[in-house]
Amino acid sequence: MSESITPIFEWLNAHPNMSGLAAFTIAAAESIAIIGTIIPGSVTMTAVGTLAGAGVIPLWSTIIWAIVGAAVGDNFSYGIGYYFKKRITEAWPFRKHPQILASGEKFFYRYGILSVLIGRFIGPIRAIVPLVAGMLGMKPLRYIPVSIIASIAWAPTYMLPGILLGAATLELPPDVAVHVILMALLVFLLILSAIWIIYRIFTLIRDQVNQFLNWLWQRLRLSRYFHVFTTALKHHDPAQTHGQLTLAFYFIITYLIFLYFLGYIYLHGSQDIVINKVFFYLFRSVRTTSADNYILFITLLGDKHVIIPAILAVFGWLAYTKRWYTALHGVALLGLTAASVIFFKHIAHSPRPWGILNSPETFSFPSGHTTLSTTFYFGLALLLIHAGKFKHRRTLYFFTTLIVLAVSFSRLYLGAHWFTDIVGGWLLSASLLMLVCLSYNRYYEKNIHAKSVMAIFLMSLFVFAGIYYIRNDAQLKSDYSQLDWPISTVSLDDWWKQKNDDLPFNRIGRVGIPAELFNLQWVGELANIKAELLKQGWEIPPERDSISIIHRITDISSAEHLPLVSPLYLDKKPVLVLIKHINGDKKLIVLRLWEPNIKILGMKEPLWVGSVAAVSRTYSWLFNYKNKSITLSPDLIFSVKPANYDIKQMLVQFEIKRKHQWVKQPMILIKPKTL
Repeated sequence: MSESITPIFEWLNAHPNMSGLAAFTIAAAESIAIIGTIIPGSVTMTAVGTLAGAGVIPLWSTIIWAIVGAAVGDNFSYGIGYYFKKRITEAWPFRKHPQILASGEKFFYRYGILSVLIGRFIGPIRAIVPLVAGMLGMKPLRYIPVSIIASIAWAPTYMLPGILLGAATLELPPDVAVHVILMALLVFLLILSAIWIIYRIFTLIRDQVNQFLNWLWQRLRLSRYFHVFTTALKHHDPAQTHGQLTLAFYFIITYLIFLYFLGYIYLHGSQDIVINKVFFYLFRSVRTTSADNYILFITLLGDKHVIIPAILAVFGWLAYTKRWYTALHGVALLGLTAASVIFFKHIAHSPRPWGILNSPETFSFPSGHTTLSTTFYFGLALLLIHAGKFKHRRTLYFFTTLIVLAVSFSRLYLGAHWFTDIVGGWLLSASLLMLVCLSYNRYYEKNIHAKSVMAIFLMSLFVFAGIYYIRNDAQLKSDYSQLDWPISTVSLDDWWKQKNDDLPFNRIGRVGIPAELFNLQWVGELANIKAELLKQGWEIPPERDSISIIHRITDISSAEHLPLVSPLYLDKKPVLVLIKHINGDKKLIVLRLWEPNIKILGMKEPLWVGSVAAVSRTYSWLFNYKNKSITLSPDLIFSVKPANYDIKQMLVQFEIKRKHQWVKQPMILIKPKTL
């Protein structure tokens, strides 16, 4: 393979102005049927990306030309298939090797329109799927947009490894660059292996369960006493009757898991569950005003004021078209969902998370938005597939899942629910859907016009959502606005003696877990503190560049560079970050200060809390590297003792509640002499 790539490297090095044409030609050629199976497109695109990353050829214009080439090649193959149709099977080489088209047809029938997107990333069928899509008569208005989206995603993805390699070889020594690539490859392989193992385990369990249930169904059907169960679980299609037992089994399992969640939350409380704290702190740390506007609209897609009118519009249409059986089950599903949410909320009696201005008055578990949206959207998808004979099942399930996940994510992002509330909503809605499906499958319903139902659904949903959002925009932004942490106060004497229990001794990180111990508290104006530290040899960290990023990611001398993600305290970044090299510039220490939610009574000067620590290696938490610990003392902070500050060093004892143990923490207190 290297023999085929070397000329490309040499030619592009000699003619960098032709990089766009080269990227276009390679991407287009490897997308054309037959030709694409010969040209090593993935390898050559990586080679082009390497030159772009090394700065030999321009980056962005090369990527754009590669996207255009991929789209042109795809649509050229599609055009051939669309024009010649089945006559292609009589042409060379498909006449002698029919398995080439057969594999593409099998893939296309399995994934539908998504095959155009997925197939673009699978080498053996990348150049065949467009040809098959045209040959089987996919409409151009459906094919072309998906093809363009696939090309936009494919070109940068296939060039990215080469871009990283080129950047690494440019910025780092050769041995370090090799380390970068090997680590990236190792992580990628580990992720793929984990996904494959999980999938295989799930498939094995599913097959064993289905085999057992099929055996059990036959035994029940022939039993003198228990055949009543098979009668109750009958299906209108005799060939699928045994599937009712499978559905009933999963209904029981899902409902029991939901009841377990309910009991656990009732006994322990949602606010004390670790996973709930993790998501609560995480989403508080990432909220922004600009993102709130979009998330608020997404959350309306699961709001009862929007979704119930949309449901009634859909089932009103079903009643109008005399699909009474379907309409009746739809109304029953809506009633069961609403009643179940209200009932279980009062049973669980779980308070909502703290942190938004006007939290809904109802209890938290399960999430009504999540339950209602999951039930409705997946119920509609099942209806279209079951009664309407919807052809593209995977596409429908894909977009339905995206909507449900978006609504669920919005509830976590806005701080309106705990994570267990979301899971409870999924479990409850899944059990209700299976229960109603067991009843619905008993009798045959006439086919439903899928396009009419989809049109009514989309129109009513976005009309009701738009009207509700416009009318309540200001109120929604106010209700879901994020509250700051409550402020507490302490006297100057109690602070100096560290007698107040509210004083922070550790920093709560982005996921609600104590991340590091504070060892510095300083009273004074921030500008004066910064000026004093700069005089004492501290420095402002340099701007982050590609070298520091590569060092931190690959863990090569990573302790000489600050982490890529800034640590947070009370959802805020540090107000001051300074660094200093010690021990002959062999060790880097960092000083960070935050503004706490504590004020000192009767003082204008604010209190700042923070830490002085050695910069840790990137993966020290994973591989248990020996941290380069430092001995905390005023001499570490000040090279010359300042004349205008009182400095106190002490050991503070406090309890780590999650470990139920007491620890002693070194602490340095600093205040102006005038206080």
